[in-house]
Amino acid sequence: MTDSSTPDAGTRTVLLRGGEVHSPADPFATAMVVEGDRIAWVGSEGAADSFADGVDEVVHLDGALVTPAFTDAHVHTTATGLALTGLDLTDAPDLAEALSRIRAHARAHPDHRVLLGHGWDSTSWPERRPPHRAELDEAAGGRPLYLSRSDVHSALATTALLDLTPGIADLPGFHPEQPLTTAAHHAVREVAHATLTPA
Repeated sequence: MTDSSTPDAGTRTVLLRGGEVHSPADPFATAMVVEGDRIAWVGSEGAADSFADGVDEVVHLDGALVTPAFTDAHVHTTATGLALTGLDLTDAPDLAEALSRIRAHARAHPDHRVLLGHGWDSTSWPERRPPHRAELDEAAGGRPLYLSRSDVHSALATTALLDLTPGIADLPGFHPEQPLTTAAHHAVREVAHATLTPA
């Protein structure tokens, strides 16, 4: 797959050719030259011939796709922590099991000011619906409860947690019997996460 000569360690030049090179600058590119840690050229297979003799290595892509690095500039650190240490509903097979786990979690953590959990996904449950607020209130024993959905872009909250969130009913994304989204979700999440401590 590669032809290589002896490279100079700091200025290694590599020609990648015979593939699909994703580049906004040249949407039909099939080859590219990399000098050290920089892309020096992107273009067509025909033009790649002019580089072939002057590089340290030629990589034959055999039709493979070359893309830019995929860099995600944000992380859900708190949500990941909750998934590892809080109530985990990712594998709850149905609504009844999710409510049972909430009850057990509430009993196991009587000292938690706000119960925190993650991972519910009602689209995979036979009931095809999230818990109603009254069901959450009962399962949590009337305590504040925040449950982020598996995608972390919506959440469920008990009445007790909503009561701790100023102006919640007026925020976009609030509906009394639906998962919280957008601004309402962010406000409730902020109140719930404010109870977290470093330990």
